[in-house]
Amino acid sequence: MSLLGSIKSLFSPLPDGAIRYKGYTIAALPEEEFGRYRLHAVISKKKNHRSYTLIDRVADKQNCITLTHQKAKSLIDQKGDKIFAH
Repeated sequence: MSLLGSIKSLFSPLPDGAIRYKGYTIAALPEEEFGRYRLHAVISKKKNHRSYTLIDRVADKQNCITLTHQKAKSLIDQKGDKIFAH
């Protein structure tokens, strides 16, 4: 990615439920199941991305998004780019 492309990506709008954190994009994608929301996220950085679904379920969609962001940030802090290793 060029320098200009990197700068543009910093200012491009994110979809609902997505945030930027330490150079990563975390997209929270709550999955409704039996009236509760399962934590699901896609973490990406440049051309790498990884999808995670956790066993946790919560009753409120916004709480699910917040909890997903917290858990993804923790994973990024612990593993860094190793989250993309298979």
